[in-house]
Amino acid sequence: MTTAALYTVRSGDTLGKIANAHRTTVNELARLNNISDPNRIAVGQVLKLSESPKAKPPAVAKQDDWGTFWAQFVDALNNPIQGLKVALHLGDERLECTTDANGCLPAYAVSKPNTPITITVKKSDGAEKTVAKLVAPAGETHARIASPKVTITSVMRKHDGATRPPAPTKPAEPGEVKETRSAGGNPVQQVSLECPNPENLKLGSNFKYRDIVIAAAKRAGVIPQAVAAIMNAEAATITIVHHIPVIDPKTKKQKIGKDGKPVFKTFRENTGEWDAKSASPRSSARGMTQFLDGTWLGMACTAGTFLNARAKKERWLTQTTIEVKKGKKTTTQTVQAFRLADDTLVTKAPLANTLNRKYVTGRAKSSDANLQKLLDLRFEPEYAIQTAVDYGMQNLKGLEAAGYELNGLSDGDKAKLMYLTHHLGLGDAKSFIQNTISDSRAEYLLKQQIGGKKADVYFDEEGSYINAHRKWLAGYIDEKIDTKKFVCAPDKSAATKLISTTDSIAKK
Repeated sequence: MTTAALYTVRSGDTLGKIANAHRTTVNELARLNNISDPNRIAVGQVLKLSESPKAKPPAVAKQDDWGTFWAQFVDALNNPIQGLKVALHLGDERLECTTDANGCLPAYAVSKPNTPITITVKKSDGAEKTVAKLVAPAGETHARIASPKVTITSVMRKHDGATRPPAPTKPAEPGEVKETRSAGGNPVQQVSLECPNPENLKLGSNFKYRDIVIAAAKRAGVIPQAVAAIMNAEAATITIVHHIPVIDPKTKKQKIGKDGKPVFKTFRENTGEWDAKSASPRSSARGMTQFLDGTWLGMACTAGTFLNARAKKERWLTQTTIEVKKGKKTTTQTVQAFRLADDTLVTKAPLANTLNRKYVTGRAKSSDANLQKLLDLRFEPEYAIQTAVDYGMQNLKGLEAAGYELNGLSDGDKAKLMYLTHHLGLGDAKSFIQNTISDSRAEYLLKQQIGGKKADVYFDEEGSYINAHRKWLAGYIDEKIDTKKFVCAPDKSAATKLISTTDSIAKK
């Protein structure tokens, strides 16, 4: 009996990539493997590439094959578009609807899997414009449709007085809305979109952090796309929970449960927006870049960092003189000190370790008000982003101090090394560059990151944990740290793979 061909998902794979390699389609793979969200596949997952030649499709769709479709509309600045008149063409059926305050349409029943869906919107002249075409597999289908325009609310009216040319204005910042008038007195709203801009920087849902990213890049002497890539890899992201009505395929109305209440499904949407208020339930990691208590205090006590400057400005960090006894001789020495809320100075070195051990009383909790304020700066995006970049540059200096030549590397290459050293720590990062990590250490690191089952899949493919860990981590960093994701106008330069970069700087 002939069986269907199978494929095991590897790091860096997407359903589209797999489909192209095996001359099939995303929709076909989703159908064969009952995948409701084509954007979500896992390393180690076994996919069916085709049906057995003897397999026959069911004559009638099963109950499980009925699905639900809903869509959300956002503008060029990622804001929801409210009140948009939309027409859905679900197969031969046409439905007219209007987006709500969140830019969402109601949920609709899809009568059978692989139903073609066309979405049109009404233009100002009343004509319809097609904005999306897709095929809905069985199960839940969510479409997020981004407009190239910006939604604004205007209260302007035509000027009744004499006409005059608009006054000259300075160039608008990306995202800025300016109200002016034409030479004929008609109201004009000038909206500057994110792209193009002088930095060629595209942040999408993280547009609000543009000024901070640019400032951090300038301090570090790298392109802002490198900072954005690091942040995108490091930062926790905001997930929105949607409660979607469960539609009865026969009545096409929302189902009612046995308790007499409407039935909903929960859908979690990762917005991609960096979460400034993120807090780990398993450790003291807090804020957008998930700094641990001790690491954050260490950066605060490091001269020249953005966080150190703030701590000095608040007078939490200062200098004082202490007496030092050496045998019978007593001398004075100037040392760094932390000022507690009661004006007591903590001076015992290393200062960050002393503060963390003695005055941090729980995860992200301190017994001292001043120290608590310092720890809470992790929740402020400016300090989270600037400190993440400072930490990355500090690790690059550590590599240079160890004799690695980094001057010839691009900013994208340096961003990958920043993430490598942050991910592994400086010691293991050096071993990774030299390819001298032991098999037992590689096994431990890999299983810590992806779990035993997935690690074993990599081991079976690569023959050793050294090769397995190296392949997984290189693929992960190449995917996560990609400066090309943050440009308005793409350039022709090829991204360097991490292994090529580490091989180029490894000591011979």
